[in-house]
Amino acid sequence: MKITDVTDQVEYGLNDDELLPLKKCICGKTFASWNHLLGVYKDSPTECPRCKRKYYFSVEIKVFQVE
Repeated sequence: MKITDVTDQVEYGLNDDELLPLKKCICGKTFASWNHLLGVYKDSPTECPRCKRKYYFSVEIKVFQVE
C-alpha cells in the first residue's frame, strides 16, 4: 500500500473529531459540505465516486511557546 500526501491537491472543510468533509477531489469532483466524509482510519479509506481514489486524513497538532 502506497500512501501519498495530497493535502495541497484537494479542498476540505474543518474536521469534527474523526470526520473531515471533502469539498473537492483531485479529479475535480466537488461535494456539498458534509456530504462526502473522510475518516481517520487508513484501513478503511473513503472512495471518490468519480475517480475511485481513496482517502483518509490525520490531524497534526503542534504546540509553540512564545517568549
